[in-house]
Amino acid sequence: MTFLSKVVCARGGIMAQLALYRSLRPQRFDEVVGQEQTVRALRNAVQQGRVSHAYLFCGPRGTGKTSVAKILAKAVNCVEPVDGEPCNRCASCVDIASGSFMDVIEIDAASNRGIDEIRDLREKVRMMPAQGKTKVYIIDEVHMLTTEAFNALLKTLEEPPESVVFVLATTEPQRIPATILSRCQRYNFRRLSQTEILERLKTVAQTQGIESEEKALEVIARRATGSMRDGLSILDQCLAYGLSSITYQDVLNVLGLVDDRFLSEFFGSIMEGDAGLVLTYIDQAVAAGKEALQFVREVADYLRDMLVLKAVGPGAELSRVVGDETLLELGRQAESLDTGLILEVLKRVMQLAGELRFSESPRFIMEVTFLELAGLLGSRDKEKVSASSAIAPVKKDSARIKGKEKIASTKGTEVPWAKVLERVRSKKVTTYALLAEARCLGLKDGLVLVGFKKGFKFHRERMEQKENKDILSNALEETLKQKVEVQFVMLGDNPEDDPLVRKAIEMFGQEMVEIKD
Repeated sequence: MTFLSKVVCARGGIMAQLALYRSLRPQRFDEVVGQEQTVRALRNAVQQGRVSHAYLFCGPRGTGKTSVAKILAKAVNCVEPVDGEPCNRCASCVDIASGSFMDVIEIDAASNRGIDEIRDLREKVRMMPAQGKTKVYIIDEVHMLTTEAFNALLKTLEEPPESVVFVLATTEPQRIPATILSRCQRYNFRRLSQTEILERLKTVAQTQGIESEEKALEVIARRATGSMRDGLSILDQCLAYGLSSITYQDVLNVLGLVDDRFLSEFFGSIMEGDAGLVLTYIDQAVAAGKEALQFVREVADYLRDMLVLKAVGPGAELSRVVGDETLLELGRQAESLDTGLILEVLKRVMQLAGELRFSESPRFIMEVTFLELAGLLGSRDKEKVSASSAIAPVKKDSARIKGKEKIASTKGTEVPWAKVLERVRSKKVTTYALLAEARCLGLKDGLVLVGFKKGFKFHRERMEQKENKDILSNALEETLKQKVEVQFVMLGDNPEDDPLVRKAIEMFGQEMVEIKD
């Protein structure tokens, strides 16, 4: 079987491709991703013979509502169910899976929303099942029914035949009349996490023989925004371009997206107020074929992630556009901006997206708006942090600095920081990037003090995480050939009053510490 399941069309034996989200639809309750509580309750109901006459499945699109409805239809009609699961081998299970089972009726309420269609349904409901044990009506987008149609459906839900089960699916439960809600068992389907979608995409790629970069699948998972169906559809779209192997750049090209590094650098030029560079980046995006509206939406998503990171901190689950490589820069940018200012910029970018939908000169409006934002951010009061205010314990003379190699020493104990960083880099590049702005302040009695300048709080918080801290500790111990403990501290505005200085003096003695202005 190739990576695209295929079916034979009725005419001329032409081979047509079946969409991945259809060919890979889950066939058992335990194959459904992310809806554990719902499928457990339904499986138990089937196993115990306590299936309700009406269910309401609520949740965002692509989260499994219709798939679970079909699994339930198989389970209640299966000849040999096992622990509430359909066997997927009997005639009923096979026919339901292929869509040829007469007693499973799917109705699209968006197209059949009137009272006449529901009256026809009421008449047919009274007929006994023709092929299986139970007739199952799956009404999708049920919120689209008219008021009269809902009233007609209510009559059927009040006194349904014993051999009928209704499954109503909707993305907008607030539009369902209370009289209908009160007669259904309600189950809420949640959006799937990026991790859940990514793991499913990896499994699909492996089982379908698709070679893919993990970073490419990560982008697809982010763009799926909680919908497994959307994730599989994007993967299908990439394959439709004739790509037997999928790279990160392939996904960006197919979806018309901007690289996250490009977004980071573009917003950095706005923060610096560099009008020429802002226009250069816009020109590059347009030259690469990126649509103005899509580009602006990407910038809005980037700002949204910045706002979340600013509010929640390093533990925030970011939504769509930021990968591991740009997370550090996003954190630095978030640290240097006030929450109110980020929110103000985000609102203006969202307003720009609305304006572009009706504009005949999208590039001109986009350029003007981003230049205005560059003027706003570029003129803000910036924190003045002097790189020369670093403090290092020394041997009565200052610390030796050779190029980028900083050696902090005290009483004959040297820490070759550059060598330590090289060891860190070989273990994990992202940890090395976190330490790029740090300085080693000394070693005494097995304690290594590492300082971060003001503005790099995000980096310090990430380094406090066990994995990153262990990597640095191991690199130090391998270099120094001794056991050490690492402590991270922040540099303040006034070195003499800084806790870091007091800590250094306490560790190394007053005569061993020199403050450089």
